[in-house]
Amino acid sequence: MEERCGIWQLEQLIAVGGLGEVWQARSADGELAALKRLHTHLLRHPAARALFEHERRLLNELPRHPGVVHGLGQGERDGRPWVAMRRVQGCDLRQIMEGQTAARGVAPQPRALPTSEALQVVMHAADAVAHLHDLGWVHGDVVPANLLVEGALPVVVLCDLGVSRRQGAAGPVQGTQAYMAPEQIRGEPWTAATDVFALGVVLWELLAGRRLYHRGPAWRSMQAIMEEDVPSLGDPALDELVAAALARDPARRLPDARKLAQSLGS
Repeated sequence: MEERCGIWQLEQLIAVGGLGEVWQARSADGELAALKRLHTHLLRHPAARALFEHERRLLNELPRHPGVVHGLGQGERDGRPWVAMRRVQGCDLRQIMEGQTAARGVAPQPRALPTSEALQVVMHAADAVAHLHDLGWVHGDVVPANLLVEGALPVVVLCDLGVSRRQGAAGPVQGTQAYMAPEQIRGEPWTAATDVFALGVVLWELLAGRRLYHRGPAWRSMQAIMEEDVPSLGDPALDELVAAALARDPARRLPDARKLAQSLGS
């Protein structure tokens, strides 16, 4: 039996996350979309519904940018909200980093990208994040899994706007622990520099071929961010660039993603 949400026919389950499931969907004229709908068990959870409504409002209302996923419509079916988004054909940066050829039952190992490629990838990601910063928003969860790779690197598309908030706004501690800026961990207001920190972590990991702050339990990852020094990459110029993005004090960090993109391109 065909299942539809508005004009979209659901074809294939793509991913399942904490908030909802994402399907490949197709309209009658053949247009593809990624359609996200809230988990049924979260329909009675006001906080989950609020996050979902927040994300789909941003997807459909923010000015479009080629490096940021945008909305193609929204609605409800049987009381279950959904949002259709641009379908990015490819995989996410996490999969690229871990490799996609690991044998079954063998844990994938991170791998380094060539320096020029890593710099290009993060420059493209920073340009996408800068679009949000220019509009007064902070993404708050710039992690490899939320950076989609369309075609060949370095074409990168930013997704998952669920925890995004206005610059300067305070709120609950949200994000992915191993990529959180210190001010996120402390529950302080976010600024554009908050996203710069996450981009700095991604950059270091792409260059080093290993995780920077992953320590297992979330509290240990956050402790590492607050206390541990960043290992050298063996290249003074790269170390200086990473240090400018990973300063614990946001006032000493590159102020926004636009400045980071310019530094990467110089």
